[in-house]
Amino acid sequence: MENTLNASRMKKRNRAEILRLIRQTGCSRAELAKRTGLTRAAVSLIVDECLRLGMLEEGDKNPSAVGRRSVGLRTRGGYGHRIGLNISREAYTLGLVDFGGKIIRSFRKEISADLAPTEALGEICEIIRAMKEGAEGVFLGIGVTMPGPLSRESGALLKVPNLSAWNDFPVRKYFEDAFSCPVCLDNNSNAAAQAEPFYNPDVRGVSFMELIVDSGLGSGVMLYADGRVVGFDCEFGHTSLRSDGEKCSCGNFGCAELYASMKALLRYAQSLGCPYRSWEGIADGYLAGDALCKEAVGRETLYLGRLLVNAVNSFALDAVVFAGEIVYRFEEIFAARLQKIVEEGSIKKKKIKIVTSKIGNVEILASANLVGESDGQED
Repeated sequence: MENTLNASRMKKRNRAEILRLIRQTGCSRAELAKRTGLTRAAVSLIVDECLRLGMLEEGDKNPSAVGRRSVGLRTRGGYGHRIGLNISREAYTLGLVDFGGKIIRSFRKEISADLAPTEALGEICEIIRAMKEGAEGVFLGIGVTMPGPLSRESGALLKVPNLSAWNDFPVRKYFEDAFSCPVCLDNNSNAAAQAEPFYNPDVRGVSFMELIVDSGLGSGVMLYADGRVVGFDCEFGHTSLRSDGEKCSCGNFGCAELYASMKALLRYAQSLGCPYRSWEGIADGYLAGDALCKEAVGRETLYLGRLLVNAVNSFALDAVVFAGEIVYRFEEIFAARLQKIVEEGSIKKKKIKIVTSKIGNVEILASANLVGESDGQED
């Protein structure tokens, strides 16, 4: 009996890995065998089953140096659909995403951080029902992202700064009760890190950290070793940059979020007398030569640089991906300066890629991808 269960789990795991690789880059059977270590016969059995179920479809033939040309495979969008939902301190954003990763419908609404969870989720459920109506294929589930920290085991938020109304609220169970479907809950930065390789070739096959810099500072780490990628929770926003710093709502002192977030940058800029009230305004002012904007950006660069050096030396990272508000004019303002700070501070003195996210609508696609990671797990 145990052997049967182990074989079943292995089959599901192999199928999930094959679907992940096809979703990420598109592969032929031969390429899948090479990248997974499975025999071609085993790969063909799984691929043929997925073709029969309508999960996959064959694409164009790929040129080969010798022998017959291999046939590429791709996910079939019409097989099913899922909901991607992000709830932040300022808004909720959700969309209907097909099996191939295309957003079919989307919706966004600004909210107050102290809005009662039942009120917000009640609205969201009505929108989900409307989005699902008439959608093609099977309903695969709902992926939900929120600021951390949260518990995957209980499906609830923990002590989230500036979102106290949601503390210990059973978000996952609320949706499971409402829709009787699989519901995956994760923090937004972890979900973005998991989704990034599907859209960004810069981070395929390397160890990297996804850093979301907006009103808060979220992080997710993906480590690559021996052909496998492992992701795990990481709260770099709540590591100390200043031992003599302010006390954070998490209970720690001098947290990075208090000094390197966009909220912290705006607060400091305003204390200098800077007239701009948004990151876009400060960024444009910086590039126009405004002295106050330059001082504010210089301070932000210093704190971000310290944070990145800590992360690179802790995890032996190859790349850092930035997302959130900070991506506005990031290449012109931060990229080269942060690259220099990190390479000077890196113990291994290696070249570190510092890039921006390529996901696009990260709120929806990263959330929906949580369900995508489970595609093929059930027979």
